[in-house]
Amino acid sequence: MKANISCIISLVSFILLITGMPAAGQPESKDQLLKFYERCITKKIANCWAKTDLRNSRSVNLRQRADLATKKLVFFTANKNMLINEMVDQEIGQKHYKVDYYLNKRFSEMVK
Repeated sequence: MKANISCIISLVSFILLITGMPAAGQPESKDQLLKFYERCITKKIANCWAKTDLRNSRSVNLRQRADLATKKLVFFTANKNMLINEMVDQEIGQKHYKVDYYLNKRFSEMVK
């Protein structure tokens, strides 16, 4: 009985290992990266657009957030293609946190 269970567990583990290899071993195509980065920047633009509604708030901090979001909105909209090409060239990868870090870093570099 124990031999059957360990054999089944080994077989299932082997199958999962084999089926997971092709997905992990495939290089990212340029088209996939372009689409991924475009979606990320479009999402950033939508988030900034939503935050611009805070400019009519009574809170000074929220109005400052709205001003920053407006600047980011203009930056990301104007430089979308440039940012996508830079991320492809620098091989940022398909991790959201890496893309967010890169976009925020480029924005702060352009503002200074």
